[in-house]
Amino acid sequence: MLYHVLGLLTACLWGSTFVASKILLNAGLTPAEIMCLRFVLAWLLMLPWCHKSMMTSWKDEFLFMTLGLSGGSLYFLAENTAVKLTSATSTVALLVCTTPIITALMNRCIHRDEHLSSRFITGSMIALCGVSLVVLNGVFVLDDDPMVIILSIAASALWGVYSIVIRQMEGRYSSATITRKVFFYGVVTMLPMCVYESMAGESSLTIGTLMEPVVGGTLLFLAIVASLLCFLTWNIVIRRIGIVAAGNYLYFNPVTSLFVAYLVLDERITIYAIVGCVLTIAGVYMCNKKRPKNVGQEKTI
Repeated sequence: MLYHVLGLLTACLWGSTFVASKILLNAGLTPAEIMCLRFVLAWLLMLPWCHKSMMTSWKDEFLFMTLGLSGGSLYFLAENTAVKLTSATSTVALLVCTTPIITALMNRCIHRDEHLSSRFITGSMIALCGVSLVVLNGVFVLDDDPMVIILSIAASALWGVYSIVIRQMEGRYSSATITRKVFFYGVVTMLPMCVYESMAGESSLTIGTLMEPVVGGTLLFLAIVASLLCFLTWNIVIRRIGIVAAGNYLYFNPVTSLFVAYLVLDERITIYAIVGCVLTIAGVYMCNKKRPKNVGQEKTI
């Protein structure tokens, strides 16, 4: 139960990063700069207490780089590019929320001994319907641009890859070591985009901007809480309850975003969103609720 609660709290904290990133974007930072700055700060903060075994085997370093790409640079690039290509950001948010289902299907294909129960499938559909209501929030506008759809689904698939590779690394490295490597390779693989944005004149980042209390405070929140703390706890949760059970809590990302945006950005909440929250909670509960021992085994696929 402790790790389920930890997974829920981590997903909810990640849900608030949408508002935090929006504050930094309004201040003139680019998506690539936001990711690099938060990962660099998180990596530096980890060094005093997690600095041993910097190099592993080449095979494992490749897996760590895969984690940095799938959970860092490529994920952010796919999602943010999709947002730039559309005026209906709800399309991106909704498709990215398919991450738990895509992760479960990928895990099922790779690990044939694990089954998706009818309870999980039903709960996922209910949660996804709830998330749809939360994301749309009474404004039913979607974008049918194929590139937006492809990039959004790609972002979900990349997080699925991240979760599956994490499973392969568990037991061999500590969660702290894995998290530190994710930050390092995430920054290394995102630096070319930062350089490109700077050369193209898209960046307006200055020291003065970073010294502003709102910008500096928001960046510290993203680095310390949303990156260092959340990535560390998420890797622990995956190790303890599995990637499928942990992934279900990602349905709460837009729910948290909705309420934080209401409190910070004064965005409205409709009855559709409230009903969606209830459905999301019910769906995730159904997905992760264990059957009593005296009840027969569920039909699986």
